[in-house]
Amino acid sequence: MKIAIPVDEQNLESSVCPSFGRAPYFLFYNTDTKESYYLDNSAVASQGGAGIRAAQVIADHGVKALLTP
Repeated sequence: MKIAIPVDEQNLESSVCPSFGRAPYFLFYNTDTKESYYLDNSAVASQGGAGIRAAQVIADHGVKALLTP
């Protein structure tokens, strides 16, 4: 299963970002293969609707679970 986590930096020691739509990056992790990768959040600079745009990016990557504060 693929999960996503909004993070402040592109490393595994990074804090979870408290703002989902304005998080600088998303960490994607596959629980089956143990592989992970980061993606720049293109919605971070949106004037409005950042959360909706970020959610669409997450859905486009096949994520089944989102961990966010």
